[in-house]
Amino acid sequence: MGVRTSLWKNSSFLKLWLAQLTANIGDQCYSFALLWYLLQTTKSGTALSLLAVPEMVAGLLFYLIGGVLADRCNPRLLMAGTDVARIGVVLAVGVMTVFGARQFSFFLAAQFMLGVFSSLFQPARTVALKSIVPLEQLSRANGILDTTFRTVRILAPMTIGLVASAVPLSTLFFVNAGSYLLSVLFVCTIGMTKRTDSGPASKLSVRQYGADIATGVNELRQNRSLLSILLFSNLGYLVWLVTYNVGFPFLAERMEQGNGSTLAMLMGFYGVGNLLGSLYMSRASYSRHLFVILMGWVAQAGGFLLLTAGGTFHWIAFLGAAIAGVGGPLIGIPTVTAIQLKAKDAHIGKVYAINMLMFTFFGMLSSTLGAVWLGKLPVEQLFLTSGLFLAALSAVGLLIEKRNQTEKHQSFDA
Repeated sequence: MGVRTSLWKNSSFLKLWLAQLTANIGDQCYSFALLWYLLQTTKSGTALSLLAVPEMVAGLLFYLIGGVLADRCNPRLLMAGTDVARIGVVLAVGVMTVFGARQFSFFLAAQFMLGVFSSLFQPARTVALKSIVPLEQLSRANGILDTTFRTVRILAPMTIGLVASAVPLSTLFFVNAGSYLLSVLFVCTIGMTKRTDSGPASKLSVRQYGADIATGVNELRQNRSLLSILLFSNLGYLVWLVTYNVGFPFLAERMEQGNGSTLAMLMGFYGVGNLLGSLYMSRASYSRHLFVILMGWVAQAGGFLLLTAGGTFHWIAFLGAAIAGVGGPLIGIPTVTAIQLKAKDAHIGKVYAINMLMFTFFGMLSSTLGAVWLGKLPVEQLFLTSGLFLAALSAVGLLIEKRNQTEKHQSFDA
């Protein structure tokens, strides 16, 4: 109880939490408004599916730059600056929708710019959290932030839908801009401890960027346990993305002959599982980060295997979706916490950026596999193949984790 009270009495953490809360609510307003506006103006499923591409490309190009800047610059100023930049983007989108713009290329460009600023913001937030929260509370702090994000993602769409029916759709973009402004105000008042091992904040050349990135890569080469954590936390996305994006819609169609409400229920149960897993992680105490991550993939595997029977037994599908959802926070939260604890302070941003690059790479590879193979399988085979892959991945990871623990104990005894 004392730990919980002290964390919430940490004014800097509370301000960071409020900044994320307001920004998350605004992001939900933006996503809802953009999807609905483009659906009305383009009537194209292809156009909607392309919206995620610019953000992924931006991540591939800018995550490492964001990691370097987060390690060298003041992360508080970097977060505030990127939020100000995002205000400009969403205001521009709002103005364009007021005038009924139909240039799809403009909205793709806006998504790319938001992806760029997100790639700069996220490493900075990871570094900032390490500066304002005691080490023993990092896992709980990450859990609280994750729980907040998932709660907003579940609850906000229902409220936003009611608001959107009463005001012009473009209003939601301006609400998003206001949420970023609040986030800036909260972020600017965060107090952080001075980092003594960060690099100089002077203007960097391309060569210096390359040298900094090389130090991040070298950190992982020397820190094999952290490298194992990053690999096993991301390898599962090789099948996860296509299973979620393709398997869930096709299973819903199989269950109710195309009834969209069934897909919403499946995703809702998955979201509830996410929230339960996140709530558990916000209270859990652990030191074996890789073990917790592998348990997350075990939950995903079990959920996917249950979903193979979902077409016949609908209640099993909803149960399987919830169980799979529990695994998400068990994977994501320990990964970020391990980066903050195991990487040197001067390299946290770069290592986090490398982790996000790995996530993006495996996500894009998953989409490619979906297009050429996995997405063409009958839905039961898709869930079965993905579940077995994740089970095998977990088994291999547990063997490695057990070996590492044995070597660690032997080294301690010696």
